[in-house]
Amino acid sequence: MNCLIIGGTSGIGLEAARIFKQKGYEVVICGRRKNRKTDCNFLKVDVTKEASVKKLFKNISFNKIESLVYSAGQTILKKKITKFNYKKYKNIHDVNLLGAIYILKYSYKKLKKAKGKVTIVNSMASKKSSLLSGLEYTVSKAGLSGLVKHLSLEWAKDKIFINSVYPSMTQTRMLPMNQDYKKIIKSIPLKKLALPSDVAKAIYFLNSEDNQYITGAGIDINGGQYLSG
Repeated sequence: MNCLIIGGTSGIGLEAARIFKQKGYEVVICGRRKNRKTDCNFLKVDVTKEASVKKLFKNISFNKIESLVYSAGQTILKKKITKFNYKKYKNIHDVNLLGAIYILKYSYKKLKKAKGKVTIVNSMASKKSSLLSGLEYTVSKAGLSGLVKHLSLEWAKDKIFINSVYPSMTQTRMLPMNQDYKKIIKSIPLKKLALPSDVAKAIYFLNSEDNQYITGAGIDINGGQYLSG
C-alpha cells in the first residue's frame, strides 16, 4: 500500500504521514520545503504552478496511487472586506483550492488504476465562517467542499472514493495566536483545541481498506463547536 501526502511536511499532513507509515504504507510527502525531522520520502512541488504538479506525477515512482491526502493550506488574519487585497486573496486561493484541483487532475490516472481513496483537509470555516481567518480562507475552503462533492459523483464509476475532513482550530504552526485564541478555547464544548493526531486518525480511516462505502462525505472534527446532520 502507498500514500501520497501533499502538504505533508508539517501539521496535520505530517502527522498523517506518521500514521500511514506506522500502518505499513509506503509514504511520500510533498511540499515546497523538506522537513528534516521526518524520514519519509520527499518530493518537491509548488501546487500553485501546474507545470510543477505535472512534473511531480512524472517523477513519482508509484505506478498507481492507493491513498492521496491533500493537506496543503494557507491562511490570513481576518479583516474587513473593505481591506480586501487581490494579491493576498490569490495566494490563499491558489494554495488551498487551485492546488487541489491541479493535484486531482494529474493524480486521476494513477488513482483509477488502484481504485484509490482521497481525503481533502478542509475546515469548519467552510461551514460557518472563520473566527480568526479572513474571508479569503473561508471562500477557498468552501470551494473545496464543492470540489469533493462534484468529483465523488464523477469518479464513482471508477471506484475512486473522495472525502473531506472538517477540523476546527488545530494546534499547528498555521494557527494565528492572539487574545481571541484563549476566548475561543473557552467556548469549545470540550474546552480544548484539536490535535493534529485527532484529524490524522480520521484521514487514515477514510483512506484505509476499512472504508468501503463512504464517498462524497465529510467528518466534522471540532469538539462539539458545530453540529451537523
